[in-house]
Parts: sequence; C-alpha cells; structure tokens
Amino acid sequence: MADSIGRAPRGLNDGKGFLFISHAGEIFPSGFLPLTAGNICRQPLASIYRDSPLFRSLRDTAQLEGKCGHCEFKEICGGSRARAYALTGDPMAEEPCCSYIPKGYVIPSPAVRTATTLHVLQGA
Repeated sequence: MADSIGRAPRGLNDGKGFLFISHAGEIFPSGFLPLTAGNICRQPLASIYRDSPLFRSLRDTAQLEGKCGHCEFKEICGGSRARAYALTGDPMAEEPCCSYIPKGYVIPSPAVRTATTLHVLQGA
C-alpha cells in the first residue's frame, strides 16, 4: 500500500513491525528467530518491543554485517535475521540466501570465506 509521500514500503520482519508471543508469554522477534526479548507476564509488551536490547539491535541497520551491512537497500529489506542466525549463530550476519551484490561491495576472497551449512546443501 503506497502512502501519500510516495516512498518505498519498509520491510516487516524479525523485530521490525512484527513479533511472536509464545504460549508461555515469551516474546520473540519472529516465529523463526529463537531469541527471547522478554516475557509479557513480567513486562509490558510495548516496553519489550521498544526497549529490549534484542529488538533495538535488530532495528539498528548499522549493526548488519557482510553484504547486508553494505547494501543500499538495508533500510527497506534488511534480510532475514532468522536465516542469518540459523546458519551462522549471529542474527546480524549477512542474509545467506540473498544473491544480490550491493554496489561497491567487494566479495571476500574464497580463502577468507568459510563454508556454511547452506553452501554444503547447495553443493557450493
């Protein structure tokens, strides 16, 4: 849905306009990112969403690493923090399934890059 200003829509993902509440009241940035930000039984939902270190870091695109940190679309897209976490253990790592190469980004040499589960599954 376009707004009256005509800007591109912001992505809704992993802690940006979206959250998941478990049956036990645990608050997660998404149903696929198993990092808890707090519990709704002990703290107001708005407080967790606005102030928890996890949610704040996920909204801070300056903390994105790799291609995502260099990408000119990081404010719109931001990549999947859940996929980054699943494959690297770091929610701020680059989106492992993105094929886009940001303008001016220098791909690390093969000697520097490390294999991930995704690379093995894809036969790379």
